[in-house]
This record gives sequence, C-alpha cells and structure tokens, in this order.
Amino acid sequence: MQRLINKILVIRFSSIGDIVLTTPVLRTLRERYPYAKLCFVVKKEFSEITKLFPHIDKVFVFDSKDGIRGLIRLIAEINSEQFDLLIDLHWNLRSMLIYLFSQIRHKIHYSKHRFLRLLRIWFKWQILPQQSHIIDLYFDPLTEFGILSSDNRVPELKTDKDMGKNVLECLKELGIEDRDLVIGMCPGAKWETKQWPIDGFVEAGNRLMEELNAHIVLIGDASDIELGKRIEAWMDKKPLNLINWTSLLELPALIQRCDIVITNDSAPLHIAAALGVSTVSMFGPTTLDLGFGPHGNGKHIVMERDLPCRPCSSHGSKKCPKNTHECMTAIIPEDIVDAVKNLLDVGGISS
Repeated sequence: MQRLINKILVIRFSSIGDIVLTTPVLRTLRERYPYAKLCFVVKKEFSEITKLFPHIDKVFVFDSKDGIRGLIRLIAEINSEQFDLLIDLHWNLRSMLIYLFSQIRHKIHYSKHRFLRLLRIWFKWQILPQQSHIIDLYFDPLTEFGILSSDNRVPELKTDKDMGKNVLECLKELGIEDRDLVIGMCPGAKWETKQWPIDGFVEAGNRLMEELNAHIVLIGDASDIELGKRIEAWMDKKPLNLINWTSLLELPALIQRCDIVITNDSAPLHIAAALGVSTVSMFGPTTLDLGFGPHGNGKHIVMERDLPCRPCSSHGSKKCPKNTHECMTAIIPEDIVDAVKNLLDVGGISS
C-alpha cells in the first residue's frame, strides 16, 4: 500500500563525515518523493555543509549551547510543520527525544548495532553484518518502510562554481597552476589516536615533492593549526599550508582541486570521496567493518595494520590503551608514497 508522503524530516546532528554520508538517502528520498518537502536537522557548527546538499529544501539548526530548552523549541518548530515521515539517522538521546515527542505519523530510525560493535571492540569478534557500512545501515529502515532502495549509494556534494573559481584563482596566486599535480594532506582528526604521526606526513611529503614534483597542500581546521606549523617547519621544501584557510563551505572546493588526498579517518576523507577525489587514508584504532570507510567514485586505498588490539574504539580516543599507538606508527611513509603512485597509475593522472 502506497503511503501519501508530502513532508519528510531527516535527522543527523553530527559530525561532518557522517552528515555527508546521509546524501545517498536524501537523493533516494527525492527520487521516490519528487514533490515532497525534504528537510534536515543538524547541529549549528555543521550546518554550513548542508548548503552543498542538492536535494533538501529546509534545514533546522540546533545549537547545543541552548540545551534542553533549545531542544524543546526545536520539537515545537518541527511539530508546526506537520511532517508525514521522520527518518532518524543518528539515534542518540537528542534525536530519540525528537522521535518520541514529535507529532509525526510515520517514524523510522536506523540501527547502530551498538551491542555488536561493543563485542567487536571488547572481544574482537567479527560478527558485524557483511554489509555494515554506515550508508547501508542508513538504508535499512527505508527498505523496511517500503521505500525502494537505490543501487547508487555514492555520497554527493554540489560545489559552488563561483567559490570553486575563487579557490582556483587563489591557488594560482600562490603558485599552483591548473596542470600541476596537487596532493592534499590532512593531518588532523577529532581524536588523537586517529592521527598518523607528524613525521610520517613530513617524510611522505618530502618524497612526493621530490619524486613526483607534487605540490603539497596542508588542509584542516583551526584545531589542526599547530600540526600544520610543525609539518611546514620540518619539511625540506615548504608546503602550501592552508590549514584554517577555508570555511566549511569552501573546504570541498579546495579538496576537489586535489588529485589525491592523504588523510586520517576524518571528515576530509568523506568529503573527498563524495567529490570523486581519490584518497589514501590511515586507519588505526578503528577498522573498516565498523562502517566508516571511504565510499565514492574515486580510487581509495586504506592503509591499516592487522593487530590483535584493533579495533580499540568505535570513533577513536585521546590515548592509546596500550600506550604504543602501534596501529598508526606501523604505517610507514613508504607505504603512503607507494599508494599514491599506485593511484596515479590506476587513475590515469599524470604528473
């Protein structure tokens, strides 16, 4: 029986990478309900990235600083819209409260497989579903609701043409021409255990500049400023340090100019994948079967080491439980350089 759906609300508060990974669901909803009003709920600090989502009509922004009163106001605003379908793609305490108290006829949510993930982390049992990428988990409740699943589950972002042009012009002023080989390096990550050592970026950057005549561009936000300064100071030739140079809205345009992005398991990985940019990523405390690997049209190589202590967490942590950080230190710069050269051959990119 076909349900009449005129207004749809999708919830994903954070973080940037996870938010970007909702775009295949949004595209499928737009294809299935072309005339419905499609809205999105997100935290204030991540709301700018939704301006690059091609399928949504309205964004509800939640400011964590407003606390429970802000959440109550948000629920009241949502109820005033009279939505027909709520899709919770976060399923945390805040989104559960919206789910519980919103006056919406149809409500569905995705399952994080929390218990299975805990067993994977605590006992290293490989019992997660084979199709456990977060995008596949996002689609599960849609399928159960009767929404035809899409074979196209590639994330997408629409970059602003004027903004992209401005970024290219700025890069030219800084010495990077259209035909130059550009390799982006993203040394940051929210959790310290997910950060590949700085000296690895330095050595890999030195070799890529020397052997491939590549332009190295350092990419990140304000929290990565010190990392960028150290890499810039330690490299033999000065890279282009653009950390904290772009807004969240400009970041995709900069990443799109890169031929390859070298990154930790962090937001730039998923932005690059959504833009079809090839990546080399370093995974340490987390593993691919937890569901957050790169997923996109580009070529992607994940560097990781098979250690009995992995995974030690689902999202990373401040300190290595064994005080060794071996999962990341065991990934050597030569591995990264070889992966980049492999991608250049596979992707047909010429230096």
